[in-house]
Amino acid sequence: MEELNSLLNNAVESIYPEVRELQESIHSEPELSNEENRTREKVKTFLKDTKVEVRECERSTGLICDLKVGEKLPIIAFRGDMDALSIGEKTDLPYLSTFKNAMHACGHDFHTTILAGSAKLMSFLSERLKANVRFIFQPAEENNPEGGAKRMMEEGALSGCAAIFGLHLWPELNTGQIGLKRGPLFAASDKIKIKITGKSAHAAKPEAGTDAVVIAGHIIVAMQTAISRGISPFDEAVVTIGRMEGGTRYNIIAEEADLYGTVRNTSPTVREALRKRLASIVKNTADMFGGSAELDYAEGFPVLVNNSDLYSFASEEVQGLEELGIKGMKMEHSSMVAEDFSYYALEIPGFFMLLGSTAPGTDKKEVFPLHSPYFRADQECIKRGLSTFAKLAMDGDRIPV
Repeated sequence: MEELNSLLNNAVESIYPEVRELQESIHSEPELSNEENRTREKVKTFLKDTKVEVRECERSTGLICDLKVGEKLPIIAFRGDMDALSIGEKTDLPYLSTFKNAMHACGHDFHTTILAGSAKLMSFLSERLKANVRFIFQPAEENNPEGGAKRMMEEGALSGCAAIFGLHLWPELNTGQIGLKRGPLFAASDKIKIKITGKSAHAAKPEAGTDAVVIAGHIIVAMQTAISRGISPFDEAVVTIGRMEGGTRYNIIAEEADLYGTVRNTSPTVREALRKRLASIVKNTADMFGGSAELDYAEGFPVLVNNSDLYSFASEEVQGLEELGIKGMKMEHSSMVAEDFSYYALEIPGFFMLLGSTAPGTDKKEVFPLHSPYFRADQECIKRGLSTFAKLAMDGDRIPV
């Protein structure tokens, strides 16, 4: 074990400078969902002189890459997403975004870099691998509900694969910590739009109209009872209205109002129950005030469920990397964020990890969440991601699927 970890550590350290350079380049030129052409070319250039076979996807800006080491060995897949967010960066990083309204505020520059770096690392260590490896560079993860995973699967990303692994930067954990959880990890994420119709009138004569804004306010409050009184306190769910539009002028009773929000949960049963209960609340609340309302409920990414056997396998593998500064952290609760990695995990056994990305000792005031214009990650976490992916592949013949 010590000899293997020493070999792995030396290999990681040797390629780290060029991997970090790739991360900085991708971060400085972020591309939004389905526009990741420049990023794809950077990855192709990075992998040019390796043993990795690179194939461009026809229906997307993705890449499907293979490292073949033995005909009788299983194929395991690793996935990284490439797209950025439409956010103006406000960090002081020396390699901050050069584009006005695009930023890697969710760590996808790191995900892409760790995957590309892992491909090069495993190419160097190919004689030590116990599995053939597929590297899936996926576009459009941020483009919920469509995403990019389903298109990658349509192009054969999972063909012949026995299992798939992925990771996500997690600022709540320190560099060196890796969050591991069995079962539901991330929530299903659905979008809702509520169109409310009342009757317009002069603001001085409210009795002559039906106020759509008042109805909207009551619907917002009533919807929270779908969580507090509609499901068990032991289930995980949230309903959030993030946007409201209504009215045309300060002295006119609003005839129309629109609400936009999201519904999150970690159970198909709860998902369906919430859908029915919200529809009832919306309709009956509007009826009570003499108006009408329609709920448009669009299902997005499903629950991301980690395979139980892969959890045991990954936990043991991560435990073997402690001398490289890596420590597995058992996660007790699911997160209400969403990820289209969930589609892969519905097709074949999948396991998704949380990669600590905050430098130990960082002041809590300097730790910003994902999707913040101030989000920044410790580049040292790249090494931990490289080591973890490589270790899983080096013991790929032990995967219990």
